[in-house]
Amino acid sequence: MAKMIPSIGPREFHPSSHEDVIYQALSSLPDDYTIVHSMRMVTAKSDIVKDSEADFVVFNQDFGILCIEAKSGMISYRDGSWFYASGRIMKHGGPFNQAANAVYRLLDTFEETNLFDIAQRCKIIHAVWFPSINRVDFLRASTPPEAQVKLTLFKEDLLNPEPTIRRILTLEVGNRKRKTQLSDREADTIIRRILCPSFELIPSRRYRYDLEDLAFIRLLDSQRRVLNYLVDQRSAVINGPAGSGKTMIAMERARQAAKTGDRVLFLCYNALLQRELKDRLADVSGIDVYTIAAFACKECNTSEPDYGLLAERLLAYSERGGFPYRHVVIDEGQDFGVSNIEDSDVLAFLLDLTQRVDGTFYLFYDKNQLVQGSGLPAFLSEADCKLSLYVNCRNTKNIALSSVGALTAPVKCETTDAAVAGRMPVMKVSCDEETTAEIIDNEIRELELLGIDDIVILTCKTPQKSVVSQFVQNEKWKGGRTPFYTCRRFKGLEADAVILIDVDETLWRAEGEGLPYDAKNGLMYYTGASRAKHELRVIVDADENGCRDIIERLGERARRRPLQTLARRLNLLID
Repeated sequence: MAKMIPSIGPREFHPSSHEDVIYQALSSLPDDYTIVHSMRMVTAKSDIVKDSEADFVVFNQDFGILCIEAKSGMISYRDGSWFYASGRIMKHGGPFNQAANAVYRLLDTFEETNLFDIAQRCKIIHAVWFPSINRVDFLRASTPPEAQVKLTLFKEDLLNPEPTIRRILTLEVGNRKRKTQLSDREADTIIRRILCPSFELIPSRRYRYDLEDLAFIRLLDSQRRVLNYLVDQRSAVINGPAGSGKTMIAMERARQAAKTGDRVLFLCYNALLQRELKDRLADVSGIDVYTIAAFACKECNTSEPDYGLLAERLLAYSERGGFPYRHVVIDEGQDFGVSNIEDSDVLAFLLDLTQRVDGTFYLFYDKNQLVQGSGLPAFLSEADCKLSLYVNCRNTKNIALSSVGALTAPVKCETTDAAVAGRMPVMKVSCDEETTAEIIDNEIRELELLGIDDIVILTCKTPQKSVVSQFVQNEKWKGGRTPFYTCRRFKGLEADAVILIDVDETLWRAEGEGLPYDAKNGLMYYTGASRAKHELRVIVDADENGCRDIIERLGERARRRPLQTLARRLNLLID
């Protein structure tokens, strides 16, 4: 019995065509035949879409492929056209032309599937089957030239079609004298890739995150307005909370300036951020990206940054000229408030240099990420043009709510109606290093199963003071591939998933408590949590009293269930 496709019976057909009868007749062929019912072929050759359908396609490894067009009931031919019994003209020039067109489309299919070399070793021919007409009656009729009886099956063939099909497949095709010479592997390829292809498309494990990324990369209206405004503004400072697109706008403005042929100096504070910015801006020439420390060392030819000497160097440029940059862009500008940079007045010198040559100076900052110094640069309060961003375009809604929920002062951070809600950040509690390490291992495995491999572990403390410091080797978790950084070091960057650890009541110290450069009032949590794009895991290292202390510092009462109250305030799901 032949291999029938589909095997459960013929596909949908018009009852008057009797294709079910032909299907049953062909199924009686020997098992070295493969038959496809209602095979549709659509090709786009030379940018032209062509659509054709073969009622039946018969394949035999030894003889080749036969494309059959079936026409049942009464038929007629006059004035150069074929007609149905109803008097309606048959489309595509009649059954023989239709069957021949199916051959051409099948050859196109071989070519588009990169199997044309196999088609050269496989005879492909066409035929028409009239299951309602006797051979004798057809021979008596005056048929047009294309209606060759040698290419036709009739009512009699329904009982045993194999001899006629074999005879048709032995005919020579034109002058090519093509013979079918297929190996077992080539015959199997024709069936699997042409006649009966199969596939199973499974969405990637991280398809949900891919959709979220599409939403994140759109430049929101508020960001677009700021970018357009900066084109005509010679200097400006732009404030915005984490995730509001500051770095995205800073990079785009640097690209715009560099494309005019001018050189651009792009400064930041963190070395990790500098490397990321340099990679992302490598597509445009003329942009030099430095940390402020590296820029000072380069300009002053010193191994350690000397900002006083840098100020003298910049002053010399002001007096004699020669500063190589017309445009200066600074990201994470709040970090430039550390005392040695602030005291040297470097920012003011850079602004003056750009304005002397009719250039531009832009500084982007987040006052809530003041985790490097004890105060914002005085330069910010003295700037002539100040702009603010409010709309978060990096984090999911749930992660944005968690990050700003840690701040004792209210923060205006909005998400658009179209923003992705995302999964709730998860909170786990651990008060010892072994449990924390086990939780981290489990979270990494779970995130990888979700299709996320861009994972970073961030400690809210220093590497030495982290509860799991013994498990970190060369800024890698257990010497593996998962990075381990402090929130300070990773500030300005982002990852698909963040595991935030060492969260305790000390992060919410008020002014006057702790060391002068300790981040106060939840700023470290805010900085770390806001690095997460899609998934946030928080490991809290605090008992009930510690949770109660955090809640009270956040301005809430926590008489009962302090752990649950903290989770609610930080928009976390307790696991």
